[in-house]
Amino acid sequence: MTSRFWRIASLTLTLLLAGCASLAPLLSPPTPVPSPQATATPQATPTLPAPAVTSQPRLLRVWLPARFDPNSGAPSAELLKARLQTFEAEHPGIKLDVRIKSETDILRTLSLTNNAAPAAMPDLIALSYWNMQKAASAGFLHPLEGLTSLLQDPDWYAFARELGHLKNVEYGIPFASDVLVIVHRRGLFDAPPASWDDVLVSTASLTFPASDPQALFPLSLYLSNNLPLVDEQGALTLDEGALIRLFTFYRQALDRGTIPLSIRDQQTDAQSLQFYQAGQSNLAVVWLSSALQTPDGNYLPLPALENGYYTLGDGWVWALAGSNIENQPLAVELASYLVESSFMSQWTRAAGVLPARPQALNEWDVELRAPLHEALQSAHPLPPEDAVSVMGPLLQKALMRLFNGEQPEAVARSVMEELK
Repeated sequence: MTSRFWRIASLTLTLLLAGCASLAPLLSPPTPVPSPQATATPQATPTLPAPAVTSQPRLLRVWLPARFDPNSGAPSAELLKARLQTFEAEHPGIKLDVRIKSETDILRTLSLTNNAAPAAMPDLIALSYWNMQKAASAGFLHPLEGLTSLLQDPDWYAFARELGHLKNVEYGIPFASDVLVIVHRRGLFDAPPASWDDVLVSTASLTFPASDPQALFPLSLYLSNNLPLVDEQGALTLDEGALIRLFTFYRQALDRGTIPLSIRDQQTDAQSLQFYQAGQSNLAVVWLSSALQTPDGNYLPLPALENGYYTLGDGWVWALAGSNIENQPLAVELASYLVESSFMSQWTRAAGVLPARPQALNEWDVELRAPLHEALQSAHPLPPEDAVSVMGPLLQKALMRLFNGEQPEAVARSVMEELK
């Protein structure tokens, strides 16, 4: 009985343990299922307004000599400044960078700038005729071919058009000119003298810078024979017969007292004009730009040694020197704007120089038009500076020998010998 009891108890315990084992998974706490991580929705980055782009003005560099400084306060300067400002206003986005440079050092300045900072070279530069020739020969300037046909316009004096050329290539647009003229007292002549003979037979006395080493008055008379100073081989040349004619004129003028011996030491226009204004002569041969500053008399074109009129002329041109090719058309447009006839008329009159265009002169004072038109029509550009630097001193020394009483033939022979 007892053993049977233990067998039943053992079986019951075994069943209970098996049941507990099979229920264990259901009774144990559930394993937590990882909750999915909440993903934050990315927020859009606020778009800030783009910074305003400040466009830099397009610079157009302009170089001028001090005599044409638009900020000098002179009446001509005010006209030029207003003209430049108007051009700037009519071209939004363009800034004119105007710089004043020494005229005597301009070639050196161009050379230094071209070597050290070519981007700073002037898009437009005002140059004298001789400086234009030298700058073009040095390779600092750009030809105008293909950029403008302005110089083909008939409204130019022939000599002024030549001021912009070197070896038949256009480099400059003329904006001002100057010529040798005779200034004389009003009422001195019943009719303007047509030749130097008319002057010699009058009682007039003549002054000019006799000691000027460039001897431009004698040189003008020599060149009126239509003879070259440079031959086909590039050598300097003089004609002895033409020299004798030139020196004979001076000998006659000295002997008659038309040229007083007292002018032999005059070297400048200012000295000759002072002599004339003091009443010590009736005529003075000077550059018109000198006489216009203190007007005192009438003007005459310079007679040739034989027939007609012939005078030397000088001037200034606008030229291109900038390294930015894209600026060249705009620079030409500015130059064209500055040589428009109506503006040229006002500005040259105020500046005391001559216009380069007949239409511009037509707007000058009536009493000035006829003689100055004749002078400009008979003008020829100065010979090359290198030629003048040799020929001028030769002629000036010869003139001093004539002042000392020597005869034309002997002086002419010695000049020919010295030139060899």
